[in-house]
Amino acid sequence: MKILIVGSGGREHALTWALSKDPNVKQIYAAPGNPGIAEIATCVPTASNNNDELASFASKHRIDLTVVGPEASLGAGIVDAFRKQNLAIFGPDRQAARIETSKSFAKELCTRYALPTPRWETFTSKSRAIRALDELGPPWVIKADGLAAGKGTTVTKDRFEAEAAIQRELVRDPKRIVMEEFIDGWEASFTATVSAVRVQWLAPVFQDYKPAFDGDSGPNTGGMGVYTPVPSVTQSLVEKVRKKILDPVAAALAKEGAPFQGVLYLNVIVKHGTEDPYVLEFNARLGDPEAQGMMPLIKRGLFAHLNAVAADSKRPPIPECSQSASVVVVLASKGYPENPSTGDPITLRPLTHSSIVIFHAGTARNPTGQLVTAGGRVLNVAATGPDIESARKDAYSVIGNAIQFPGMQYRSDIGSGQIRRRQLDPIKT
Repeated sequence: MKILIVGSGGREHALTWALSKDPNVKQIYAAPGNPGIAEIATCVPTASNNNDELASFASKHRIDLTVVGPEASLGAGIVDAFRKQNLAIFGPDRQAARIETSKSFAKELCTRYALPTPRWETFTSKSRAIRALDELGPPWVIKADGLAAGKGTTVTKDRFEAEAAIQRELVRDPKRIVMEEFIDGWEASFTATVSAVRVQWLAPVFQDYKPAFDGDSGPNTGGMGVYTPVPSVTQSLVEKVRKKILDPVAAALAKEGAPFQGVLYLNVIVKHGTEDPYVLEFNARLGDPEAQGMMPLIKRGLFAHLNAVAADSKRPPIPECSQSASVVVVLASKGYPENPSTGDPITLRPLTHSSIVIFHAGTARNPTGQLVTAGGRVLNVAATGPDIESARKDAYSVIGNAIQFPGMQYRSDIGSGQIRRRQLDPIKT
């Protein structure tokens, strides 16, 4: 089988790496890919948002399955373009992808179908949003309504920062924000595949570290690391999330005329002292860096599952997963997330641990062929082991030894087992 992976980040490198080990996969192309992907697949110099050219490539090269990584491609209707040409593609169409591309659409869906979610309201007017701060907080939660690469959420007690966030996010398309009630709790990331109007496979549950710095302080990022298993995620919580959120939302999208096929990612917050999950957001694709932690756990059956889900199968074969722990540490460039440095030379030395994989997220080759930084999140160190402490020890052991670049920054507390509680900015007087 021949596969086309759309995207150029760590998630796409992880997908390519996992699928390259599948005996059913004979050749993988990636558009546009990255230097890490180029070591195991053929990179195609086509942008991930060029639907027509990608569909033409898939048709010309007789691609058996295209797998879409980035949310922007889904929002731009790549699945619609491929299906018009009867090309097999894994991912939701533009209408179904609105569950990620429009937070207000997702929130309205939650309200209409009684899915648990924090109290919320949308605003297009800066003055009205600022007046609403008195009703909703503090703390305040302000979100860009559209896509913001994981950096469109501000959680703060600081009135000045809240007003600045309102002004900043209203500039983004579609010039609308969502403000929601703050819930004091801990978060978890659920990943489900959906076809035939039902959840087919629920992957290992991760906990994501969005804030930039240790102790969950600093600005939100696209994600600084993840780990699984999460001790506080009980089987009863998993069943509750599936019964109260995942199954109902799959049915709700079908009722709204937007049946979902692909990966439905759910970020929940569980209120401290309870097992009550609330929807924070949905994504219409694999999480990043959750995918980098998940792919090393899959033993076999990934291609068969993705292919069957893309065909809207009622009973796709389920991938076989290891019960190991998995930890991913994101290495970011200097200045990330506000002003990431690029073009810094990267040193990568051979790894001695078979349980560790380095995924490229924001890398490139300069004119002399040197590997350099090309984005905010540069590399992902993924490690597996019999338990979380073993995996995290291995992951951190290679940072600074096998991997180096100027200004490299990362969190030192991924998977540390500390109780997660968002450290909010102090109120300024």
